[in-house]
Amino acid sequence: MASCAQRCTRLSPISFAKFQVQATFDTTYSKPIIQANEVPKYDRPLILYAYAESEVARANLEYFVVVGLHSAADFVFIFNGETNADSLIPDAPNIRIVHRNNTCFDLGAYGEVLRTDSLWTHYRRFITMNASIRGPFLPYWAQSKSACWSDLYLDRINEKVKLVGMSANCMPRFHIQSMIWATDSVGMKLLLFPNSSTLSPADGFGAAGAPVAYHSCYDGWHSAVHAEVGTAEMIIAAGYDVDAMMEAYHKSKGFRYDCHADGVGDLLFNGRYFGSNIHPYETIFMKANRNIDPKLLQSLTEWHLAEGRRSWDICQSYT
Repeated sequence: MASCAQRCTRLSPISFAKFQVQATFDTTYSKPIIQANEVPKYDRPLILYAYAESEVARANLEYFVVVGLHSAADFVFIFNGETNADSLIPDAPNIRIVHRNNTCFDLGAYGEVLRTDSLWTHYRRFITMNASIRGPFLPYWAQSKSACWSDLYLDRINEKVKLVGMSANCMPRFHIQSMIWATDSVGMKLLLFPNSSTLSPADGFGAAGAPVAYHSCYDGWHSAVHAEVGTAEMIIAAGYDVDAMMEAYHKSKGFRYDCHADGVGDLLFNGRYFGSNIHPYETIFMKANRNIDPKLLQSLTEWHLAEGRRSWDICQSYT
């Protein structure tokens, strides 16, 4: 397999300029031209969005482009495999595109892009997310400048907590699901270069000591699942903690320890969230590729697009 340096759009730290988008859900954009060669001068987050072509993924990307993009972060869209969805991405100085083969699964792709030209070293706050989720969805009352979706995730990161996701899963053991993760530079160093003493134990998906997080290119579904499952353990073993946005995670101080006693497995299936479903007003995003309450997903999508509230207007720029 060719190196990322050969296959990927060249990455360098993204310079910032104000950019306003006027868009509808059906808007089509030309491919952006990246003009970026300066180290960020402000505490701007880096947000990576991984995409592989599917009908659901395209609908999620279309929504995110209209509602989720903003000028207060730098965005890298990672297009894995054949797709023309890059035409949906607006031309803005804080947005870039990477095309790559559909290999390594999302976690491996994030790692490949972040390590190229040491991109990760130029930032202190990070979000990685994929096109299996739709959002952001924020309620009507959350309209202040403090209600930027990316800040709501990143503000959960502190000296102790180094990994935040939207939901926790107890199968095969406790972990933070990887469709969206937030971290800082301390957490990112662990995600990219886990210490061998903190790697995951053996499970039904991988052997003890097998790579986790963004450490490796995963060549199969089992190794990718092992990488996801072992990440929270790795963060905790390094002396830090993890957090989840879903409300049920906070019903007790020991959710991760008693979730098996509660008979909880993967909560992101229809009716599996203690008899109901996780509402996106808990987690800001909704898992959209598992047929979870499709009527709610459709209604929220239509209502939020019709309301016209955009992250471009809500999120505070660091200029």
